[in-house]
Amino acid sequence: MVRPENFAWLTGGVNTLAPLGEGVGYLEMGEKVRLHTTPPEHPRLVEEEALGVEAVLHPWYAFPPPPSPSDLEHDLTPLRLALTQRAQAAFRALGARAARAVGEVVRTAQPGWREWTLAGALAEALWGEGVRPLLLLVAGEERLFRHRHPLPKDRPLGRAFMAVVCAEAGGLVASLTRMAAFGQEEVEALYKKVLRVEAEALSASRPGASLGAVLEAIQKGYEAVGHPGAFLEHHQGGVAGLRPREVFATPGHPLRLGPGMALAWNPSLSGAKVEDTFLLREGGLENLTEDPFWPMVEVEERKRPDLWRG
Repeated sequence: MVRPENFAWLTGGVNTLAPLGEGVGYLEMGEKVRLHTTPPEHPRLVEEEALGVEAVLHPWYAFPPPPSPSDLEHDLTPLRLALTQRAQAAFRALGARAARAVGEVVRTAQPGWREWTLAGALAEALWGEGVRPLLLLVAGEERLFRHRHPLPKDRPLGRAFMAVVCAEAGGLVASLTRMAAFGQEEVEALYKKVLRVEAEALSASRPGASLGAVLEAIQKGYEAVGHPGAFLEHHQGGVAGLRPREVFATPGHPLRLGPGMALAWNPSLSGAKVEDTFLLREGGLENLTEDPFWPMVEVEERKRPDLWRG
């Protein structure tokens, strides 16, 4: 096993070795589990990550390729999609911590802040919760309408801004987006539209439904709010888990949703986006990244995050 998400999966989401990356270490799965690694990584891994796992050292300059078969040859994603009860509990804890950190920071941000300032505050708050910001995007009013993946810049937040986070802990990754608007009417109107599109996605996210069917519902949602081609402008999300998206929803995708899967939909228009991470259960969806202190709005009998207006 070479890929970081499989390291985390096999160690129960606790002893994640994600920082390794490919080619620096691998797990040999046989009668015994052995960790193959290099001297720079060895102390950290055996003392803090892969506790109790036998380690085999190789020179850093001559690390051997993993023997065949390996997860570089075979995609193990389908095996990871239904989360164990233990992973679901860990995901709830991660989602709550990430949502709390992001919510507290965004609620304190001011129009005079720079994007860098908000990104730095988000990173500090997330690390303070023991959560690693795997992805952190910030766009102020000036860049909000231009970029779907806005890396933070030295630009002012202005009257409207967006914070996007993929937060990792124990190998699991929770995704969420929070937006603020202070009298920015265009953002207000767009945000209402993406909430309506998201409602279609959430209603279609049922056990037995295919990813392709959910995407079709999203497409119809965009059509209903007057933006029929918007689903082509950005991916709409899919199954989450040990990567921000384990499987993206694409047209006609046959994967059937099932209980225990995490879902993260992210409908967006230029200037607005909504995103949370949910756990699919037999009885419906559980929002893993709900923030009890964030203002909510009811959309088709669901509580969804509203804009922060100060």
